Amino acid sequence: MLSTPAVPEHLATRRSRSDRSVAVDLVRVVGVVAIVAGHTWDQRHFAQAGLYTWHVPVFFVLTGYLWKPGRSASEELGRRARTLLVPYLSWLVLVTVIWFGFRAALGEPLDTRTLTLLPLGGDWISRPYSAFWFVTCLFVAAVLMRWLERVHAVLPWFVAGVGIAWCIGDRFAIAHIPESAGMAMPALAFMLVGMLLRRYRATFDRPIVTGMVLLVPSWWLGWSGALDTLNVKAGNLGTPLLSVLMAAAISCGMLLIAEGTERWIPRWGRTVVFAVAACAIPMILTHTLSLAITERLGFPSSKWTFLIAYFGPLVVALALRATPAKRFLF
Repeated sequence: MLSTPAVPEHLATRRSRSDRSVAVDLVRVVGVVAIVAGHTWDQRHFAQAGLYTWHVPVFFVLTGYLWKPGRSASEELGRRARTLLVPYLSWLVLVTVIWFGFRAALGEPLDTRTLTLLPLGGDWISRPYSAFWFVTCLFVAAVLMRWLERVHAVLPWFVAGVGIAWCIGDRFAIAHIPESAGMAMPALAFMLVGMLLRRYRATFDRPIVTGMVLLVPSWWLGWSGALDTLNVKAGNLGTPLLSVLMAAAISCGMLLIAEGTERWIPRWGRTVVFAVAACAIPMILTHTLSLAITERLGFPSSKWTFLIAYFGPLVVALALRATPAKRFLF
């Protein structure tokens, strides 16, 4: 099991005042922007080569970076069920009601095929459920990690390697395991990278420089086409092994840069970052509903559909946070 690492003094001071890290939340905010942009312009080069190379792996890296040792597998199961499965099911019901109500208002027939595929989740369902797979995959990955690490410290690495090899050999089979549970196996690799970064974080005296060294060349490898992009939901991990390393390096670089620059973020900026980051799950689960509706209404992908898909769910989420419904939706 990985031990709790030492952290730089300014980070320890900050975390003694608050359980939340502005740097981690800043990366979350950037990640959500990238996910919404990627789904808005998913066929454009800048989205495929510039965003799909890291925008999902970074969330698994963050999960590993924030990993707390010592919990039992049952504790992890309960915690993740409350924080992931409850909002997943709540938003699944809400999105389904809104989407099918919208289609009925347009006079479209009932889409029974989509309804029958909903229990399978994951790669079986598309818009407006395109991002739902991420939540169940993260749930399975977290519970699996906790169980594996308590058996033997090497076991998570072995299972992650098996998952990566499975994607290389037959990505369709692993991606179509219901609720993206199969993709939790290669996702462990990104979580393990986050744990390693946390363990050795105190050795990086110049996080901005280190972060740039990790991020810039790695991001360029994807942008230039030297390495293939990733589509984790579909089991596509890009160029075997190398694209996984690229995504991990970009994610770690972003986090180090965020931690190196967070001391310059003013108090009002921190408040904004915390508030927006707290809305990450609702925004991830509902932005494709916005895109599905604007697409059905005949609006092509543009900066306007992006703004609607980003700020619409954000405003709704901020409003819901002030209601008792936040217990089920966040």
